[in-house]
Amino acid sequence: MRFPWEKRLGKVGETAVKQRLSYFSLTTKIEDDVGLDFYCELTENDSPTNEFYVQAKGTENFDEQWGQSIKKSTVIYWLLKPNPVYLVVYDELSHSCYWVSIEERRYKLIEKLNTTEAETIYFTLDRSRLLEEGKDKNNEFIQKIKDDKLSIELFHGRPTFKGEGYVKQLPDPPRNDNELVLVRENIRKYLYSLVRYYMERLDINTAASLCEFLTQFDPTGHYNHFLWLGQIRLGEGKKEIAKKYLEQALWICLNDKEWPKESMEKITGMIDSLIEECRETWDP
Repeated sequence: MRFPWEKRLGKVGETAVKQRLSYFSLTTKIEDDVGLDFYCELTENDSPTNEFYVQAKGTENFDEQWGQSIKKSTVIYWLLKPNPVYLVVYDELSHSCYWVSIEERRYKLIEKLNTTEAETIYFTLDRSRLLEEGKDKNNEFIQKIKDDKLSIELFHGRPTFKGEGYVKQLPDPPRNDNELVLVRENIRKYLYSLVRYYMERLDINTAASLCEFLTQFDPTGHYNHFLWLGQIRLGEGKKEIAKKYLEQALWICLNDKEWPKESMEKITGMIDSLIEECRETWDP
């Protein structure tokens, strides 16, 4: 049975990388290696905090930079992880480890995934970021873990306050139209949850205020907040105002090209009946 040097070098690299990571994280070897070697938890004040992943490589050919082709499937796997991923390369000749953030290359990688016909993407890494041995020697890496986690949250439409302690910095704005759409959709989702919360507790005024905001924030995309507000105003006897909101809810439903007609008819039938109720003479 042979155990070639290239494979042994990979194990040497993993050992060197894990040793350095252990100074500031709880590092666990992933036994079923499908593109990641280590699951890590950043430790601060002796407690685990941010989670991240590391893929380790070993090489004897690290001049000004290192390069290697990575399968597209592996890159996609990295980008789908909920926590930051880092590629760390161990240089056997200098016994040094260098790292790069996958998250900071996210949009360039997505572009390459969509435009490259080959089954691999060529990765390069230079010597600018050193993963060092010793306590309190990897502050740049530690800060990058925190920043990358915020970046991943923003990518999913969940902007997050930055910093620690009582006073924090404002979240970053969306970086492109896709993130903007996701942020807006999450705002609607969270507000819908609040509307239902207040309606179940019979705090109708607060529920109506949130629905009023949503009619301005999302005037044509979704019918729910118009329907709810129409029902609230109808219950208050404000039939003319209720009819306006209900008609907008109906218009949104009927103009939704992707909504299957058979599942829409129950909703539109209910809205029609409410609109008809608004037309009836109000007799207090």
